[in-house]
Amino acid sequence: MVPQAPAATRPPDTEQRPPGTEQRPPDTEQRIFDAALTVFARKGRDGARLQEIADHAGINRALLHYYFRTKEQLYEAVFEHGCRQFMAGLSQSLRAEEGVEDSLRAFVYGYIDYIYEHQDMARLMLNECLCGGGVLERHLAAAIEAREEVPGLLLEDRLRAAIGAGEIREIDLRHTLLTIVSACLFPFVALPTVRLFHSRAVEDFDRFLQERKAHIVDLLLAGLRPAEGVVRTEELA
Repeated sequence: MVPQAPAATRPPDTEQRPPGTEQRPPDTEQRIFDAALTVFARKGRDGARLQEIADHAGINRALLHYYFRTKEQLYEAVFEHGCRQFMAGLSQSLRAEEGVEDSLRAFVYGYIDYIYEHQDMARLMLNECLCGGGVLERHLAAAIEAREEVPGLLLEDRLRAAIGAGEIREIDLRHTLLTIVSACLFPFVALPTVRLFHSRAVEDFDRFLQERKAHIVDLLLAGLRPAEGVVRTEELA
């Protein structure tokens, strides 16, 4: 179910609805959500218009207004839904794994697969970041405060445990997470550059992404492997 606008902003059922809403199809909210995502991804939050979203959804403006009173409410709902969907899916993949190698693979493969399968949502998130990222920061902060599972923090815990067990060398965990996310995102945000440097991205992008996922994991494992002859600080105590 697509998240609706906050209850306080939606008219109660006792109020008169716009003509034609009494027999609205059960998928109306999903159509609104899909249309809004498409328009927001293409036009950005400032460039999107509610009338265009209503047209894409195949409904009238009054019905759209019944569900979401303002463009800002609709944008927040679309963004929140996308963030929760992404975090829930990636967290589930991470929970299914235990070792550091499998955890890295689950994160990298899951991250790239989500972007590839939800490119409008990825474009929306990127546009939000380029505009300051206030909405994204707010949703992430709320998720952390509510103790929801945030994939990056789950992976950070796995890496920290692996450092403690001597499975990988000591690293700056936050820089490592930024490196992983950047490596996953780059083929999508800089596709023209990627195509210039790697012909496979032009010939067969699906195959390129499969190779890319495996390469990132291999590179990470090689870089995280403890150096031979290095003695951990705890072992000297």
